[in-house]
Amino acid sequence: MKSLVELVTLVQKDDEDAFSQIVNKFKPLLVKESCRNGSFDEDCYQECMIRLFLALKKFDIQE
Repeated sequence: MKSLVELVTLVQKDDEDAFSQIVNKFKPLLVKESCRNGSFDEDCYQECMIRLFLALKKFDIQE
């Protein structure tokens, strides 16, 4: 299992599998944040995924 830092670095190199692994790690939070008025909002979930991807691409990892 790769560390989160390694996964972010791979996402920044366009590794789709690394992004999937990060999504799986944070899926409970993504689902929680995608609930509106007591029900799951698919559009909100997709927006969260896009925002997560863009944030990972911009993230500056200083080791």
